[in-house]
Amino acid sequence: MESLISLDHTSGSPKYQQVIQSIINAIDSKRLKIGDKLPSVNEVSDSTGIAKKTVVQAFEHLKQTGVITAVKYKGYFVASANTQSKHNVFLLFNNLNAYKEDIYEGIKETIDGKGVVDIFFHHNNVEVFNTLIAQSAGKYTAYVIMPIQHKGIEPALRKLPQEKIYILDLGYTDWGARYPSVCQYFEEDIYKMLQQCIRKIRRKYQKLVLVQGPDFYNLKQIEKGFRQFCKDAELECSIITHTRNRKPERGELYVLVHDQDLVVLVKKIAQSSLKLGRDIGIISYNETPIKEIVANGIATISTDFAKMGTDLIHMIVKRKKAHLKNPCRLVERASF
Repeated sequence: MESLISLDHTSGSPKYQQVIQSIINAIDSKRLKIGDKLPSVNEVSDSTGIAKKTVVQAFEHLKQTGVITAVKYKGYFVASANTQSKHNVFLLFNNLNAYKEDIYEGIKETIDGKGVVDIFFHHNNVEVFNTLIAQSAGKYTAYVIMPIQHKGIEPALRKLPQEKIYILDLGYTDWGARYPSVCQYFEEDIYKMLQQCIRKIRRKYQKLVLVQGPDFYNLKQIEKGFRQFCKDAELECSIITHTRNRKPERGELYVLVHDQDLVVLVKKIAQSSLKLGRDIGIISYNETPIKEIVANGIATISTDFAKMGTDLIHMIVKRKKAHLKNPCRLVERASF
C-alpha cells in the first residue's frame, strides 16, 4: 500500500496536497476500493520522509470530503469512490469579455456539483501573470491557464505541479504539446473557413483584406493561415492594422479580428455609395447576438466558446490528457 503514496520533492505543490492526490489517483484507477485500508500515518511518514502532521492534514482533508473514514484503533479506510467533489480549479483568463463569459458559463455548468472555480485575470501583463501563479501554487487541484506569448511566463509555470496544468483557448503553438489543452487552431481555422466558401469569394471579390487590430496572441497564426489561403487561391491580399484611415473599395472582402474595426468599417460603407454584401464584404471574428442584426447581419468566423469550457472541465474531471481542437464555423450573413 505504501507505494500508492508518491511524492515529487522538487514540485511546488505542498506535500499534503500530493498525498491527497496520490490517494485520489489510486481510487480513480481502482487500485484502492471501498473498504480498503490506507497505510498508517507512521507508514506514510516513514516511507516518504514527510512529517506525521502533514500526513494527518491530508487524511483529515479526505475524511472531511467523505472520501475516507477513520475507525478508532484500526486506521483509515476508503469510504467513497466519488472523488469528483474535490475539484478546486484555478482559472486564469487574459481579460473578461463576452467570449470569455461564454467559456466561463460552460465551465460553471459542467463543474456544477463536482467542485469550485476561482477566476483571475492577468490582462496580458507578465508581472501580474507571474504574481497570480506564484500566489496560487499548491492551492488547487487543477490550473486552467490562458497564457501570454512571452518567455517570461515559463519560470512561473514551472512552479506549478506540471500534471495539473491545462492550456485554454490560446497558446497551442507554444504550450499545447507540453500540457493538455483545448484551444483554437487559428491558422488552420481561417484557412478552412475561407476555403469553404472559395467559389463565392472568387465570384464576388477581387481582393481580401485582413485587419489585425492591436497586437494579440493569435494574430501571427491568423495571418499565416490567411496568407496561405490567398497564395493557394491566387487571390490578391493585404494586411492592415486598423480601418481608421482605410477607404473601402468595391470588390474588397474584409476579414476583421476586432469589433472596433467592424464598427468603423460599417459606418464608412454606410456613408459611401457602396452596398455591403454586394459591392464589398465583411467577415468578422467571433459570433455575438448583435452581429445577427447589425447591417442586416454580419458574417462571422467563430469558435464554440461554451464547448471549450465544457470540454476542458470534462478533461479535468475524467483526468484525461488530450490536445483538443475546438470546433470553428463560418456563419454566412448579408455582409458576405
